[in-house]
Amino acid sequence: MNKSAVLCAMLAVAGLSGCASRYADVPTPTRFEAAQQKKLQAAHHWQVIAGHVADQLAADPGMGDKLAGRALHVPQPVGEQAFVEGFRELLITALVERGMPVATRPDGALNVDVRYAAYRFSPERVVNQYRYGQLTSLAVGLWGLGAIGASDVSRSVGVNAGAVLVGLGAWLDGFTWLENEASGRAKEASGSVPQSEIVLTTSIADAGRIIARKSHVYFVVDSDADLYWKRPAVGGVLLKLEGDCGGEVQKCAR
Repeated sequence: MNKSAVLCAMLAVAGLSGCASRYADVPTPTRFEAAQQKKLQAAHHWQVIAGHVADQLAADPGMGDKLAGRALHVPQPVGEQAFVEGFRELLITALVERGMPVATRPDGALNVDVRYAAYRFSPERVVNQYRYGQLTSLAVGLWGLGAIGASDVSRSVGVNAGAVLVGLGAWLDGFTWLENEASGRAKEASGSVPQSEIVLTTSIADAGRIIARKSHVYFVVDSDADLYWKRPAVGGVLLKLEGDCGGEVQKCAR
């Protein structure tokens, strides 16, 4: 077999390597395009998202005509999760700060409905997204460190050694900036991907008709689950009783 035939065979294999059959028993699972999702880690973040929702409602097209001189009312039912109660309070403040009329009573006002749901997904999820240029950045960093480390400091130890240290520090700062700021890695929240996510929807209704509605999805820290999942006891006192659970020796609390 001559070289031309071998080359043609290699090109044919390379061209067919990415092809797949037109038929399959089930669809092939595919990934979504890479996206970013905020991770709530502090009460300040609740304030930020409340301000974001208020901005969107205030900028909603024709909001002035929809209000028609009426105020907004944000109900504050008791027994909600800590996050929901805090978000409602912060939303009221944000609406007032943006010049939106807010009433303390529902009479004659438009209702601002805040709906919230929490979900727990599979553990140990990973982003699994490759960042191009990582190997190049690493190679450049190692090359720079090697060049600085190999510099001659024998002639004037004090001056040259100081210059090497300054150069080393500058190079490390530059490499760190490249790895974090330039690549966008600095925006990534610390820790693993949380299991817990919430869907937060804010709506304004007029006589049973929704005139504005905004929905957002956020990650929440798993160790903060009580803030997002747990509801306080309302209308009574929880008593712990100990007694016989059916056995002669074992006792239980209920």
